Amino acid sequence: MDGADKRALRRWLPVAVIVAAWAASLPLPALAVRGGPTLTGWEMLLQGWQGAGRGVYAWYANPLFAVAVVAAVANRPRAALVASGFSILLALTTFVAEDVLHRSMERVPELTLLVGFYVWVAALLAAFLSAWRTVYLQLRDNLRPRAGGRKSFHFWD
Repeated sequence: MDGADKRALRRWLPVAVIVAAWAASLPLPALAVRGGPTLTGWEMLLQGWQGAGRGVYAWYANPLFAVAVVAAVANRPRAALVASGFSILLALTTFVAEDVLHRSMERVPELTLLVGFYVWVAALLAAFLSAWRTVYLQLRDNLRPRAGGRKSFHFWD
């Protein structure tokens, strides 16, 4: 395996593992509604966008995750970092979803987050950490000796 193949593997392997973790969250139970159904990740993916009308925006972490994956594949780690960071922020709003729903609805059943939710958040977090590591390594490599023996930092090099 030559150097180009190793670099491609280092870029693609983490993305593939992260996408596989995200996909693994889909068939798992993600949310239990007291007195109601237990929803899988698939069901949350297909129906979760409807929460925006009631002030619950966590579902929108999925399109941002997709943007982060595309950015990572396109070797745009800073864009992947920003998109994955915002996807995590949106996903974490799930923890206050019940309170938000109480403000917009008269009665809200108790919601319990299940394993599929946590696998989903772990995939989003892994995407962020992978992008952060890539950006960090690029920034570290940009510290080059300059005239006069000084090292300077150039973020956009």
